[in-house]
Formats: sequence, structure tokens, C-alpha cells
Amino acid sequence: MQAMEQPAEFWFFTAQPFYDGAGVGFGIGSPVHLAYFAVSVLAICLLVKVFERLPKGLDWGSPRRKMLLVVGTIPVTLVCINDLIMCAAGVFSPQWWPLHVCNFSELFLLIYALRPNKFCGECIVTIGIVGASCALAFANWWYCPAWSYPAVVGFVEHALIIAFGLMISLGGEHELSLRNIWRPLVFLGVYAPVFYAFNKVHDTNFLFLNGPAAGSPMEAAADVLGNPGYVPVFLALFAASWLVVYGLLYARKRWIAHNSNA
Repeated sequence: MQAMEQPAEFWFFTAQPFYDGAGVGFGIGSPVHLAYFAVSVLAICLLVKVFERLPKGLDWGSPRRKMLLVVGTIPVTLVCINDLIMCAAGVFSPQWWPLHVCNFSELFLLIYALRPNKFCGECIVTIGIVGASCALAFANWWYCPAWSYPAVVGFVEHALIIAFGLMISLGGEHELSLRNIWRPLVFLGVYAPVFYAFNKVHDTNFLFLNGPAAGSPMEAAADVLGNPGYVPVFLALFAASWLVVYGLLYARKRWIAHNSNA
């Protein structure tokens, strides 16, 4: 994206597109990025621990249901505010529309909190956790100032996606079973071709199908395979990483069971 004409001065609620090319970002792998990442991990662990200690069950009005409603509502609200800021500034072009897989994951969070279901739960535990983890690691909003609304929201919303997925899986509210993994595969099978075409028409890069995220390992694959050559490899690795999440969740579940029986 080409740099836009910059405002005279930046403030906390400056629209995100104005930061691109302004040279005011915190940078990937910088101390600020690592600090944000560490705080995000601590917040995720705290939320999961609190949720696990609440009485089991998602009946309407139960403590766990209330917590899911809060955690599921915040990301959608933060993104809506961010979009309104860009609309007010007149820079809400297609590439800023909330159509990334993480945005869909945020919608799944809210739907699940309102009406728990296997489809949303499985998409959150796989697509949501993996996508949000990559987002925190490579912080695609790295060009924003450390203390700006887009930067703060970028870390908060993705941390809450991960926390929500871990809460329902480790808390025993969503059953972990490889028999359910077809659900996010169906979503990815629909999303990828639709937004690959959408990206070509609108010069966007949803799911990074038009090019890898800056600083990610897929940059090397894109250099070698080109586009669309790297896309099948990227999608295969993205889906395969869900199995890693499953493995880690199963390992922790068995570790807890072993300690409780000891």
C-alpha cells in the first residue's frame, strides 16, 4: 500500500492507514513487540485459569457463560470502533474491511458465546488459535506507534481469540476430537477461493493469499514458489498446524488428568 498524506500530528485515535510509511512503528521483534507479546501471553494464561476455576456448564446466566460473553464481545466491539475511526477519516477502503480469518474468528467468538455450537467452537480452537498466534508473533500492525489504538487493539483482540479458544477447550466445554476437524476445513475450503478472487479484484491480501505477512517464514517460500505457487503450501501448513494445537491441548489435558489421579 502506498503511503498516504500524513496528518499534521498523530494521536491515540489516528486512523491506522495514516501510519503506513510514516516511520513511527514499533517494529517486529523489537523490545516493544516482545513486551506486548509477553503481556498477551500472561493475560491469556490468567483468563484461562480464571475460567477453569469457575463452575462447569454454559447455562444462560452461569459464571462461565457470562465470562464468554464478555470475552467474546470485546474483540468485535474494538474492531467496530477501529472501523468507525477509519470511516470518519475517509480511509475505510476494501483492504481495511474486517474480512481476515481472525475477524471471522471474532465473529465466531460472539456467536459461540450467545449460542454454543460445534462449528464455531471447532473453528475457534483451530483457525482462531493458530491465526491469532501468528498475528501476535508477526504483528502485521508493526508500523503503528506502540501506544496507539490500532497497536493496542491488535494485541488485545488476538490475545482474546486465543484465550477464548483455550477457555472452551481446556475448560471442557468444547470436546476435542479429530472427527470435528472437518468443520474448519470446510470453512477454509470456502474462504480461500472466494477471497483469493476478492484479493485479485480489490488489491487486498486477506489470509495473505496475495503475499505472505512481512517477517513470516512464508516469505522464503513465496520467493521460491511465487504466487499462486506458495498458496497451496501455505494453506496446507496452516491446516497442519491445527494438529499441533490439538496435540498440545491433548497433552495438557492428560497431564492434568494424571496429576489429579496421583
